[in-house]
Amino acid sequence: MNCPNCGYAQEPRFATAKMTTCASCTTTLYLVGDHLKNAGNSGEMHDAPLLFQVGQTVQIDTYVCDILGHARFDYGRGWWDEYFAFTRQGGEVWISVDEGDIVLQERLPEKEAPSSATQPGLGETMIAYGEPFRVTERSNATCIAVRGEFPEILYVGSEYSYVNCQGENGLLLSGEFSAGTPDWYIGQWVDPFELQVRGVT
Repeated sequence: MNCPNCGYAQEPRFATAKMTTCASCTTTLYLVGDHLKNAGNSGEMHDAPLLFQVGQTVQIDTYVCDILGHARFDYGRGWWDEYFAFTRQGGEVWISVDEGDIVLQERLPEKEAPSSATQPGLGETMIAYGEPFRVTERSNATCIAVRGEFPEILYVGSEYSYVNCQGENGLLLSGEFSAGTPDWYIGQWVDPFELQVRGVT
């Protein structure tokens, strides 16, 4: 498949890709069937120190993650980076990096996710996998840039509401509220000194 903007050949690296950014002209491209559609600018990824980037492999505990996508979200007082990765074990994970704080999360199956369809308030308790999580952060963010490949469509300029909920043993439950059913993710805080960047995939 070729970029409809510049003609550069695109080769998404995993079968469930829904979107990618052209490596040549940085246009955001959505995959519709076997066609690529131009969706405009992929936003500006301002220069900043990065622990890793698209195309590298990262090991976190037993997870060996090939970094495929990088999105940046502005939450007013700063931004955080969200990386989509495909693990060598065959799963999909998201790695969030915010001022040195790192979280590795997986999407929760709907049957295990909290039942709340609306954004809960601070201090409320959410239940996931039968375990309680207390809402410790409630805020909004805007997607300001995307690079690489993702299993879902991310729109530059879209606003999201989210919550972070703390559980026992360092578990973090995150909920994202935009249009439709909320997306819930669960995972662990990561010690940056235990993260190993293993080079280009």
